[in-house]
Amino acid sequence: MIIPIAYLIGIVGISIKINNPQYFKVTSIFVPVSFLILMLFHKPHSLRFWITLASIGLLGFLVEAIGTNTGLIFGQYTYGSPLGFGVFGTPLNMAINWMMLVYLVAFVLQKWNINITLKSGVSAIILTLFDWVLEPVAIRLDMWRWDLQTPPFHNYIGWFLFSFIVFSIFYRFATKLHNPLANTFAVMHSLFFIVLNLIFRLI
Repeated sequence: MIIPIAYLIGIVGISIKINNPQYFKVTSIFVPVSFLILMLFHKPHSLRFWITLASIGLLGFLVEAIGTNTGLIFGQYTYGSPLGFGVFGTPLNMAINWMMLVYLVAFVLQKWNINITLKSGVSAIILTLFDWVLEPVAIRLDMWRWDLQTPPFHNYIGWFLFSFIVFSIFYRFATKLHNPLANTFAVMHSLFFIVLNLIFRLI
């Protein structure tokens, strides 16, 4: 019950404090704490799993850093302050975001008995759709801002292609995920941005 309550408090708090950007800086704490809680319940712990997950985080950070500094991958954008400290103009929390999102999608689809290429494609589509839902919320909360106000189409192409790569890596080297909190996190994380997306269309 704690996880749904935490997300609910976040939705209510953000809705009330929508005109107070200082409130959104709690995101920089919420992201790593959520990931830590999720990982505390993960099994089995193995060096291979942690190297794979850390590699996803590193690749995620690097692609975001390249993207925001060149505009070549996702388009021209810059990060705001809510995601916290960063280097090369890129919050370190972006590494955690990629690890968490890949882990949750992989967990939900792990029982799909299909080949890695097809599974990676389906997973990449899911993550790209998530980004489509996420973008209006992230922009409103000043997590990042686009030079053209809205994300260009090639942002989603970039998300799909990079997601496909990291899922191909994850599915090849990280198997048998056991986590009693993963499904709850996946549902609440999705609902969090879907509900805020709908609320922001009304206020």
